[in-house]
Amino acid sequence: MKLLTTFFLLTLVALTSTFAQTSVSAKEIIEKINRKEAVTYQNATITGDLDLTDLANRKEVQDGNWGDTQHYLSIVEAPITFKNCVFQGKFLAYRSEENNVKRVFNNSNTVYNADFPESVTIENCTFEEDAAFKYSTFSQRAIFTGTTFRDEALFKYTKFRDAADFSNSTFKGHSDFKYTKFDEKSSFQKASFTRAADFKYTKFDEGVDFRQASFTGSADFKYTNFPRGTQFENTKFSGITDFKYTKLDGQRFNPGRD
Repeated sequence: MKLLTTFFLLTLVALTSTFAQTSVSAKEIIEKINRKEAVTYQNATITGDLDLTDLANRKEVQDGNWGDTQHYLSIVEAPITFKNCVFQGKFLAYRSEENNVKRVFNNSNTVYNADFPESVTIENCTFEEDAAFKYSTFSQRAIFTGTTFRDEALFKYTKFRDAADFSNSTFKGHSDFKYTKFDEKSSFQKASFTRAADFKYTKFDEGVDFRQASFTGSADFKYTNFPRGTQFENTKFSGITDFKYTKLDGQRFNPGRD
């Protein structure tokens, strides 16, 4: 009996250790990325803002002369993987600052963002605050499956060069995919959009899967062209929808109509 009790306690300790949530500072992750080390975390709570726009390799790619936007770019040079993690602060692959210096014609902004030449895997995670990927380019696969975005999910002007997967994810804040470009197949199967979802002008070069997705808030797909292979079976729209000028395989398309 004593041996059985000891075995049970050791097993319990092992399981507790496996599933315990470890606290990791955003600073530690940034230091790994700057060393070009692969980033892999599981069952971790990420504290602080994870700002990928200010890496050691950041460089200016566009100056701000004559009122233009000044643009700085950082490169995440190693694959990143987060599974069952919670991001307590902001996840920033994009941020901007107003330039208060008066220009001849207008004021300019300074924009900072990050590109991802290696794979990105974020599975069953939670973003407690903003997740900003505006203007970012994902060169390898980008996985965001089973993930909850509690605040804004900003993917405006983002480019996905490889497969992108948002299956089973939940968007509790504004989800912005306006002008986003998907070069390969993408999926939002069983995704839940509880507030405004903006897919206006989004470009899908390959079929996209929206099967069993639900849109509780407004859904804007105006001017979006869906290629052959796009799937909308059992998709639910409970809020206002806009499919004006939307096309599926070159034909006018509105899933809200019979």
